[in-house]
Amino acid sequence: MYRSFLSPTEGLWLLLGLLLSLLVRCAVGPRTVTPSPTPLAPALPPYRATPQGVFLGDEPVPLYGINWFGLETADRAPHGLWTGRTVADFLAQMRELGFTALRLPLSPQVLVPGYPTASWARSAGYPADAHEGLRYFLDEAQKAGLYVLLDFHTYDPNLIGGALPGRPFGDGYTRADWLADLRRMAELSLEFPNVFGIDLCNEPHALTWRQWKGLAREGAEAVLSVNPAVLVIVEGVGNASSNGGWPAFWGENMADRDVEVAPELSERILYLPHAYGPSVYRQPYFDAPDFPANMPAIWESHFGWMAGKYPLGIGEFGGRYEGDDRVWQDAFADYLRAKGIRIWFYWSLNPNSGDTGGILLDDWKTVHEGKMALLRRLMGGKE
Repeated sequence: MYRSFLSPTEGLWLLLGLLLSLLVRCAVGPRTVTPSPTPLAPALPPYRATPQGVFLGDEPVPLYGINWFGLETADRAPHGLWTGRTVADFLAQMRELGFTALRLPLSPQVLVPGYPTASWARSAGYPADAHEGLRYFLDEAQKAGLYVLLDFHTYDPNLIGGALPGRPFGDGYTRADWLADLRRMAELSLEFPNVFGIDLCNEPHALTWRQWKGLAREGAEAVLSVNPAVLVIVEGVGNASSNGGWPAFWGENMADRDVEVAPELSERILYLPHAYGPSVYRQPYFDAPDFPANMPAIWESHFGWMAGKYPLGIGEFGGRYEGDDRVWQDAFADYLRAKGIRIWFYWSLNPNSGDTGGILLDDWKTVHEGKMALLRRLMGGKE
């Protein structure tokens, strides 16, 4: 029990106490009151990269991904919006097809305010400012339940296709600029926790592995200084380094056995080489009498040896899925399944990719059923 009234004696002592408190306040001035700290929200568990896959805390993260390009170009917006379809509409279709993630190529011009988006994008409800457009896109992806990999694709949106620079900086865009932009990408991953990774540089084919390994470590440190809970993605190089005797595609070559970028960051770095077939470039081994039976040894030399030893997936693969390119893609899917490589990002959603076509046909809506049948084999191990 408690009493809700005071006795006369208690009232007298209370009055004397109040008078004494008033005298002290007048003598020393008003007391500064320190507000109670606001309770912090519980920190989200970190993403972890392991040879068995990617985890969010202890929960496995399925990454069956698709590349959707456009933000890395001078349009500074995802391609296909000129059809009148919205970002949300495309993302919903990706989810219905079974994709759980997307890789989003970027240039520095979408990482800061002040650059306009293409008029056709604005007609589809996309923001007029490219940076606001990127944030809008990430918000829509989060609503759709899709994980996102932000890809630093090129430092110059006018360098696309075969003109990609093959290095993270140059032509007046400096190393400091690159590191600052990686930190901006990491800041976005704090705001949008569905952003699980930052791809440091798309296809650094102009560099040797030794050169790229040193820069990748710098890039990883820049990203993790902002968000230590996100993953850093490192691609392979091209043919400036030893390629095991077989020419590699840009971003494919991880033949150097001294591959680990930073041993102390082993759960923070995910390796995502790229691999392509005859649709993209006619390598000499595609004309070998034993093709495609010769391919597993080549893939093994370039990157497959890492499976089970390092966190490994495929950042890009794809093609028109016709003729011997179809033979190559079928063999590659068999190889990924046999090696237990379950992380992948197909190139691409876009039908306007000149050498691969897309998951969508030229109307930007109809699905290429042959490609999807192939990819369903890689989604959760389904036949």
